[in-house]
Amino acid sequence: MNKASMKKTSMNKAAMNGPALNNLCLAIDTTFDDTSLAILSGRRDILASVTLSQYADHAEFGGVVPERASRKHLEVIHPLLDRALAAAGEKAGRPIALEDLSAVAVSNLPGLIGAILVGMTVAKSLAWLLKIPLIGINHIEAHPYANFLVHGELPFPLVHLVAAGGHTLLILQQDHFDWEIIGRSVDDAAGECVDKVAKMFGHPMPGGPVVDRMAMEHAAGPYDFPRPMLAAPGLDFSFSGLKTAMMYFLRDRGGAPPRDEGEAGPVLSAFFAAVSEVLVAKTLRAARQTGVKNITISGGLAASRALRRNFEAACAEAGLGFFCPPPALCTDNAAMVGCLAAYRLEAGLHDGLDLEAFPNLPF
Repeated sequence: MNKASMKKTSMNKAAMNGPALNNLCLAIDTTFDDTSLAILSGRRDILASVTLSQYADHAEFGGVVPERASRKHLEVIHPLLDRALAAAGEKAGRPIALEDLSAVAVSNLPGLIGAILVGMTVAKSLAWLLKIPLIGINHIEAHPYANFLVHGELPFPLVHLVAAGGHTLLILQQDHFDWEIIGRSVDDAAGECVDKVAKMFGHPMPGGPVVDRMAMEHAAGPYDFPRPMLAAPGLDFSFSGLKTAMMYFLRDRGGAPPRDEGEAGPVLSAFFAAVSEVLVAKTLRAARQTGVKNITISGGLAASRALRRNFEAACAEAGLGFFCPPPALCTDNAAMVGCLAAYRLEAGLHDGLDLEAFPNLPF
């Protein structure tokens, strides 16, 4: 079957099924080191969500090794697909097979190119085999949809903060598919900075949960770390200087970090207070400058209890609506990809088998 006839077949199948909310979509995300698959019925009914994290596989290297990540995705993606189908069938009360799928969605940017291609190869193969629409998803655009999954339809316009290990971005969204990045980190992402500082204190990846616990359980004490670019008038971020400040802090105290939690806790609490203040202040500044009344956050760092607490207090004081997803939907997951894909499918937006992978955002 040639490309033109295949595209026509997919369009006919989509038209026949229509935008009914019981359509089943398989979503795949392999943009970084998590292999994640989800099966959604319509926009928000998650029948299955399975994710395998590779942190243990990369721990000895102190970071993710791209080639190793791609190989791990190859090893686990088919067993995870079987597990997702079984979990969906259990929740639906009847067996769910590949033939029951109405569409397949996959993140095709940004991320590790080899890792992305693993997910895309599986998605394209299923789209061709089952003659169902293929939907390419921008992983960054999908992050805010973790909030749509749990909060339903949110009032546009919105300011989204994506705070993750690889990205720190402020997004202004006017409507579905109508969004722009209005602020970003000029160097390290906030999550990357937190992971690297946690590593300085001897904690393995991911460092976020450890630092968050320290921030919740310890007062900052006498320590104070810089708030990079907080006074700058724009909406961009910078966190590499904060990481460097911690390196100098430890150097001036003999080079070795305090191992006792009673000593390390206040230091890490003060460090995270600086990260949190910058994130909250810049996000609220974006809301003021754009006149937006509602804020959402997502990304791995958004799982932080301390960060959520600070956002809740700041938004309440400013009279802004605040939405965040549960921690399980903050990190990379295919459910948010499936949610965005459902909106795209309902709008008649899907892709051909010539869909390409890209490691970077195009803007």
